[in-house]
Amino acid sequence: MRLSESWLVAAVALFLIAAFLLARTIRSLIRTMRGSVVASIPLRDVQTFSLPHPGPYDLYVEGTRFSRDFGALEFALSDPAGAPVPLQRILFRTTVSSVSRVRLLLRRFAAPGAGTFTLRITGIKPDQTPENRIVFATPVTARMVLHILAIITLAMLAIASLVGSILMLISRT
Repeated sequence: MRLSESWLVAAVALFLIAAFLLARTIRSLIRTMRGSVVASIPLRDVQTFSLPHPGPYDLYVEGTRFSRDFGALEFALSDPAGAPVPLQRILFRTTVSSVSRVRLLLRRFAAPGAGTFTLRITGIKPDQTPENRIVFATPVTARMVLHILAIITLAMLAIASLVGSILMLISRT
């Protein structure tokens, strides 16, 4: 086997490995995002929901793409004993989107314990979309960023090896 043929085999093998790892990383990102959701409740002025354990949580709003229903919302959270739970505003909001739905991180909080919490929301528009939701999830921003960086790197590697393979085939003729 000549050197150019060895490079071609290596480039094709690299493409296949990168494509396989890219697919697995995308699937892992989707599982991570879905697995982080602890509770999903309708957007209403007063709602109760359960949290399984103490610790940090993220509060997301979820609705249709380009929705203006969430602009004026204010939140107040109470623990099972009725004590207020401080909600921290988010400076750099994480957005998770699909074709028709968008989930936007608005607040972060630490649950003092497990149990049934009460969320009070003001500023809900009377004509808001009925499918709007409030989603509580365990924090995944760091894992999401690592997944995205891996996806970008693997995609670049797959493209580079594919282009390299094509160029080697063209140069052989």
